[in-house]
Amino acid sequence: MKGHPPLNPPKSRQQLQRIWWTAVIYCFCILLGGFLILKGDWQNRHGLQGMVQAAIITAYVLILLRIGMPLNYHPRKKVLHSNLGYGTWITITRAMLIAILAGYLFQPWPQSRLFFGRLSWTPGTLYLTASLLDYLDGRAARAGKHETRLGAFLDINIDALGLLIAPLLAVWYGQLPGAYLSVGGAYYLLIFGIWLRKKCSKPVFEVKPRRSARIIAGFQMGFVGIALLPVISPPMTTVAAYIFMIPLLAGFAKDWMIASGCTKYGPD
Repeated sequence: MKGHPPLNPPKSRQQLQRIWWTAVIYCFCILLGGFLILKGDWQNRHGLQGMVQAAIITAYVLILLRIGMPLNYHPRKKVLHSNLGYGTWITITRAMLIAILAGYLFQPWPQSRLFFGRLSWTPGTLYLTASLLDYLDGRAARAGKHETRLGAFLDINIDALGLLIAPLLAVWYGQLPGAYLSVGGAYYLLIFGIWLRKKCSKPVFEVKPRRSARIIAGFQMGFVGIALLPVISPPMTTVAAYIFMIPLLAGFAKDWMIASGCTKYGPD
């Protein structure tokens, strides 16, 4: 992975290995707690399916964390930290909310236990909470002076994971059109395209972070979270989906043009 720190003390590496195992226990405690709290949604013939799906996403999150551990250093102070900051733990927590959300995929929208005959508010609440934590993790990292490349790596990958799973669930519930799945696939398509260019020994140019991209992604998260609540439905959500997805897809198209050298990076 590009950008590994030059100073990598053995003691810090050993401590990070122990912290990773702590994260494993933490994640599975959240997973277990989620199942106990939401057992009304899981006590059906699809319960085992939901648990397996959530466990698979949890494993993916832990693999991301393991891969990113060598990046646990400040971009300008390249000394490996021996602990994770509050911001990173918040990112891991929101990743687990998305993992639990994944347990609802390919199943009927559960009924609410509080309001008889009404659809559950749980999926939308899970994703909106995860979206709120996305706003807080960066602020916590800056406040604690613990900004790291690991935090940035996890942040962008968990954002992409959420924008893959939540729209897929909303489409499954019939809340959003199938075309909106392109929002979830755009990031992975960009990453695959960059990997393919490198594999073919073609030049790949740096894609600098754009503030507008963060704002657009934030609006997508909020919109999908609301779409997962039983408050609005098509055709309203269908029209809104096309309005919201256009700027995000245009942004990814711009990133690809920059990465492939079709255009130079300009001011945001």
